[in-house]
Amino acid sequence: MTAALTLYGVKISMFTGKARSYLIKQGIPFIEVAPVSEHFNTVVLPQIGRRIIPVVEMTDCTLIQDTTDIIDYCEEQGLAKMSAYPDDAQRHLLSLILELFGDEGLLRPAMHYRWNFPDQTSGFITHGFGGWQGPDASDEAKAQIKKTMGKFNGFLPALGVSPDTIAEVERSFGELLDILENHFLRTPYLFGDAPTIGDYGMMCSLYAHLARDPVPSALMKNRAPSLFRWTERMNAPHSDYSDMPYYRPSDELPETLSALFKYIADYFLPELQMNVDVINALPGGESGSPATINPQMAVLGFGGFKHGEAAIQCAVRPIRFYMLQRVTDYFAAMTKADQKAVLNYLKPLGLAPLVTLTANHRVTRKDHTEVWA
Repeated sequence: MTAALTLYGVKISMFTGKARSYLIKQGIPFIEVAPVSEHFNTVVLPQIGRRIIPVVEMTDCTLIQDTTDIIDYCEEQGLAKMSAYPDDAQRHLLSLILELFGDEGLLRPAMHYRWNFPDQTSGFITHGFGGWQGPDASDEAKAQIKKTMGKFNGFLPALGVSPDTIAEVERSFGELLDILENHFLRTPYLFGDAPTIGDYGMMCSLYAHLARDPVPSALMKNRAPSLFRWTERMNAPHSDYSDMPYYRPSDELPETLSALFKYIADYFLPELQMNVDVINALPGGESGSPATINPQMAVLGFGGFKHGEAAIQCAVRPIRFYMLQRVTDYFAAMTKADQKAVLNYLKPLGLAPLVTLTANHRVTRKDHTEVWA
């Protein structure tokens, strides 16, 4: 039996949910450990350079931080029983778009529903951030838990969540629930009968925050039960769609995906364009130098865009360009025929500009953080 790697993470962590789902689905043996052990503090943390999860420690002690890097490393090492990346070029490109949207495009509703309902959620959230301390946690530990929660709560304004935008955040999230319910009622995974990198990306916000936290979980279970079943399915080691005996696998793209890409065009593409405009106004930096002064607060600047009827101001972060480049680089490397097929699919949905949306400065990752390429 293959030795187990170590996943440092917790159930309440957004991005741990993406990495955990991948490891489960790929049948990669792992143990999950809260990031509070002596080994984490004395060995892992000094190498990563900041307190962040998830981190994977391979059996040879190699450390990898960032979910996309974790997945790609496992793929490169031949550990996946079924690649997260479709062989078909069009599906590959579309799954990268959904990974980008899942990683970055759902942060606003995820954080709103976690932090703006303290009367209904504070017990659950407090337990999630500090339950591993046990019943005899010290006053110092409890104070640290409260401080950590305050830090995450403090991200809301930078994400564009304010009294002026909450109504739009909730309205548009409800629209997304209906789209995803319509899809997962008919199809077990985003592209058919097996998960892709798009599914893993969408697990970020849709699982740890929106399917587990009390308020959005109740909303999802009642308004989009098939979506909730997908979050369960993504944490099962088998295909887990015996409750869909009517489903028949097909080589065709599910028709219900088009509404999801239209949603991304309407609500996420304007934000990405704003991000590119902001980074293009910056001088950039020397290759290999940190993309931001402080990796703990990785913000390049702020910008505004229209989201439905609301005007939103939010931070621009370098990781978003790293993820966007995965889409645009793959599109640029496609054959002309495959590019034409993708554009023919995306143009009527208003999303074609995304695949060529490039900034003047490139971002890469080095030593577990974002740097200028």
